[in-house]
Amino acid sequence: MSPLLIAALVALAPPIPPPASQPPPSGRSLELIDQLKELHRQGSSVTGERDLLQAHHELLGLFWSSIAADGDQELPDVTLLGPGERFKACGGAPASNAYCPQSAELGIDHRGLLRRLRLQSNPSLELSALTVLAHEWGHHVNQAISQGPFDGKEEDAADWRAGRYLGWLIYQQVLPVEDFTEAANILFRIGDYHQLSPHGYPLSRFRAFIKGVRRQLPPGSQVGSWTMDTEETFSQVVDQNPGEPWVDTTLKVYRFEIERGSQIAGNLFKVALGALNCGFGSGRACAGSLMSQGQAKPDGWFRLRTMRLNCHNGMFDIQGDGIARQRISRDRKGQAQRIAQRICSTSAVSAKPWEDDDVSPLP
Repeated sequence: MSPLLIAALVALAPPIPPPASQPPPSGRSLELIDQLKELHRQGSSVTGERDLLQAHHELLGLFWSSIAADGDQELPDVTLLGPGERFKACGGAPASNAYCPQSAELGIDHRGLLRRLRLQSNPSLELSALTVLAHEWGHHVNQAISQGPFDGKEEDAADWRAGRYLGWLIYQQVLPVEDFTEAANILFRIGDYHQLSPHGYPLSRFRAFIKGVRRQLPPGSQVGSWTMDTEETFSQVVDQNPGEPWVDTTLKVYRFEIERGSQIAGNLFKVALGALNCGFGSGRACAGSLMSQGQAKPDGWFRLRTMRLNCHNGMFDIQGDGIARQRISRDRKGQAQRIAQRICSTSAVSAKPWEDDDVSPLP
């Protein structure tokens, strides 16, 4: 078999199957998967957001009771409340993006959520509601079963379980990669929706979410026309000529990036405000300013960019990232190395320049 054919077969390899201990969906769960594929395709403007959330709510119950390897068939029911409703327990608090363990109720109300999160993109309302729903369901499963690998870290554990469910949805082709990246962006920016636990640091919560996704969708998986290169990157070949390796291959890539400029600026502003309050304001204002210093959040999101990769000279470039063209081995996220291993045939180059240096660990 020729090296070119081998390279093509690797690139077109089927998805990596889920863990053997996790049964494939059947019966009602399979019906819901087919229903949700259509609901997501049409959008809430046609189907109604409540219908979509109710279908996901039912499927989440089936996933955590009978599909997930660590599920529990005796998982208690949880009631989904809508906008404007209040919990029966938890002091009758509004059921707004929160979970009440005393009454086993959770409420989803996305109104104003996207505006508060200040996202770089504009995801759909139903996707935002689904992301919060998966997170709040995580609190319910944590309460009923365990916090998984995040013992004592309730928010991280809920994000991990949200990643488990959304990763499974991708594998079932209910969610496309584009929607998944938007959901990850939402979870990075999301506030504390669990009224009984402290606010979590965005990067640690994002990594918990990605760890959950990896449990259901390991790197190397094929998702439609996209390949999950690493746990934080996806790629799709746009233009390639294997017979001319000296010509750049063009790819669309999703890469999770963290921008700390706004975080630094926010913390500097709070320092200045603290100095003013402590110098001229009340003691309470001074104490409040001191408590808030250092708490500005970094911005993080999946960016869609264009990558150009050259199998002949072992160089790559990502347009718009402000970094000059560099060796494939220098990609700190490990994406360029994995793409090269997949698409660069052994006959096209005499050596593998992307393997000359060690891959730096992911930041």
